[in-house]
Amino acid sequence: MNIKYTILGVSFTVILGLTALPQQAWMAPTTPVVAPSPGAWATGQTPANVSPNKPAILFVHGLTSKANVWYEDNDMYEYAYKNGYQTAFINMYDITGTPEDMWKDGELLATKIQEISKYFGKKVVIVAHSKGGVDTQSALVRYNAYPYVSRVITLSTPHHGSQLADLAYSSWAGWLADLVGSQSPGTSSLQTSYMDYFRSEMAKDPDVNKVPFYTMSGNKWSGSGKASYTFGGSYLSLFGSNDGVVTTDSALLPSATLIQSGAWNHKTVRTGSSTFDLFKSYIGTLPAAVASLKTPASVTENTYQTQPSATNPTMPSRSQSTPPVDPYNVTSEDGHGQYYIRGGEHQGVAHETLTVENNVKTISLDWLSDQPLTDLQFISPSGKKQNINVQSNPDDEFFPGAYHQIATLQQPEAGEWKVQATSASKGAYLMTAVYTPGAEQVELKTNLSNNQLRMNVNTEGLDEQRTHLNYTVNYYHPDGTKLAPPTERANRSMTTQESVTTPVANTPSIYVVTTDIDGYTEAGYPYRRTLVKSVYVDEQGNTYSQ
Repeated sequence: MNIKYTILGVSFTVILGLTALPQQAWMAPTTPVVAPSPGAWATGQTPANVSPNKPAILFVHGLTSKANVWYEDNDMYEYAYKNGYQTAFINMYDITGTPEDMWKDGELLATKIQEISKYFGKKVVIVAHSKGGVDTQSALVRYNAYPYVSRVITLSTPHHGSQLADLAYSSWAGWLADLVGSQSPGTSSLQTSYMDYFRSEMAKDPDVNKVPFYTMSGNKWSGSGKASYTFGGSYLSLFGSNDGVVTTDSALLPSATLIQSGAWNHKTVRTGSSTFDLFKSYIGTLPAAVASLKTPASVTENTYQTQPSATNPTMPSRSQSTPPVDPYNVTSEDGHGQYYIRGGEHQGVAHETLTVENNVKTISLDWLSDQPLTDLQFISPSGKKQNINVQSNPDDEFFPGAYHQIATLQQPEAGEWKVQATSASKGAYLMTAVYTPGAEQVELKTNLSNNQLRMNVNTEGLDEQRTHLNYTVNYYHPDGTKLAPPTERANRSMTTQESVTTPVANTPSIYVVTTDIDGYTEAGYPYRRTLVKSVYVDEQGNTYSQ
């Protein structure tokens, strides 16, 4: 009897030991420590199942972010480790609190890519989130880091800019942006017009296709629980599906291969459990001739190998890639004018007015302020007061330092609504109201060429005789510094169909045209909307806009 118990006891111990082994083998890797300075980088723990023909992965963060976004509240590093990849993480200039443009970031990154590649003794694959993908292309193409990189995978990178960056430089956002410091070289460089210029610079560089790019994007901003994504997603929905910060169209790169656009927001798209298994098969392997850094001149796209996976059984062909965009085609048709923007300073209480025409289904309102609100109130055209349960949530994307207060009006009464916002002290705000329209689909179309900005309002459903436009032009250096306007007036009124000559500064500059539509519907209801358009003018006077 005792012998039986002894044998069972030994067997039980062995079983326990065997059961525990897999858990010990997959213990969480050691957390990297990256110094809080631009260009500082650190490697992750070397996995036991590392293979010499696997490239190391360099993770590059996005705007206003830092290296730890990949391993704090994110399992991306753990997924890479479990799959046998060596890793590295880097801080860009954003760590200083002042994000820089893709040129300065790209120059810094190019130097560090070479260092990191030589450290591992092989080429790296770059996985970049948001603006990090733009910085990466700059590093590879303009600053010649391509011999050290085998592939690039971008996650919700605004390859064509973000309309939220345009908004940050509009005339209505100026007060708030100045107060919270959201206007930086990094934010300015992501304006859609400047990114149009950047795309043209990349397209004419002979090194643009030396390294293959693969893209992923998110299209689900709702339900994220994040106020900045709710605001950004609602605003960007006028321009297409998006992840709360970047539209899926902007995340497509000319000549790159789209891996997938899925139900992710701007944060979840960079988490390992969401996307690593989907892009893993695109990381590829490094044959001996390619893994060596001794012959970078022999690098060609066809050299790299990709293994299919269950989720991606076949590789998309080049014919499935997004066709290149003509960078010199500056004719555009923007938005549908279905948003209304106001902003400025206040002494503790701010008042605004919303006009609601007939058949409006919903109005999604975001009150963005430099401090939390203590009270937000709506007064309907019939005088009924509606107090909003105020929840103030900080923004950590394009308006860091500001607070969002979000409210929705369902089936709002037609007429003029009053909005009153109360704060503890004086400050600044930006009110953005996004309309889900009813029968009227009034559109504002713009066309820019040869310094002629042609604006035309489709007046179907409006009283054309009582509808006018007023536009304001703000001028900025590409780094976001505000420029004094030329002698020609930058504020004008015009009718619904008119062409005007937009004044152009004598230096490369970005100018942002904020256009307000003020009129009435044919049924007699007041109608107000806003359009924000960014235009870049280079040294030769060429204009770029989307």
